[in-house]
Amino acid sequence: MLVDGARGKPEQQRIMRHRGVIVGLTLIAALVWTPVQEAVAEQSRVRLITTGGTISNRPGGRLSAVELLASVPDLEDLLEAEPEEFANIPSSALTLDQWLQLARRINQVFQTDPALAGIVVTSGTDTLEELAYFLHLTVRHARPVVVVGAMRRPGALGYDGAANLRQALRVAGDAESPGRGVLVVFNNEINSAREVTKTDALHLQAFQSRNNGALGATARDRVIYYRRLDRRHTTTTEFDIERISRLPRV
Repeated sequence: MLVDGARGKPEQQRIMRHRGVIVGLTLIAALVWTPVQEAVAEQSRVRLITTGGTISNRPGGRLSAVELLASVPDLEDLLEAEPEEFANIPSSALTLDQWLQLARRINQVFQTDPALAGIVVTSGTDTLEELAYFLHLTVRHARPVVVVGAMRRPGALGYDGAANLRQALRVAGDAESPGRGVLVVFNNEINSAREVTKTDALHLQAFQSRNNGALGATARDRVIYYRRLDRRHTTTTEFDIERISRLPRV
């Protein structure tokens, strides 16, 4: 018995030390991580720029930018959001000239409002990936631009617009989002505008990055990133839209 006890005691001490380390790390995470996340959410101010699409296509009339923000539950507890309506039409009706105007408007907002955390742009899903990639190459600021939409319109069973918009606003206001280029947030996933594509015309999980996977995810208003994009974008892109009056036709 004494021999067994002598052998067991060091093992018990080792287990207790490991448990102590785990408990200590958990306490540090609770003391450091959570307050930082809450502080970011409380202090963030985000601009919502709407262009239309299914996310605002209510039967009998389209939701305005103000009404779209009002559809997001408990938004005031998450961050401060400012509405701006750029357009309110299907994404297929947006012209290339309007794309150019939108990119310039985003650059202007960032230039004149240095305290703004980020910008969310709503879009119809038909050309969402194309618009997002265009902005990925023409927005000249490191602060995040997040493009979002919906598969089901307001009033439909399972309307996903309010949830997607809440997630997009949270991503745009997160301290870890700058420097990642233009992002697409859909159904709790964060994808790069360079990599994402529409993969489904019916289901809510309609946008994916098939080759590389998502950049991150949202969970209970937390933003989690898995990786960064290595390719050039935004502040490092060679495209300068201030030098042209309109996009060339090729």
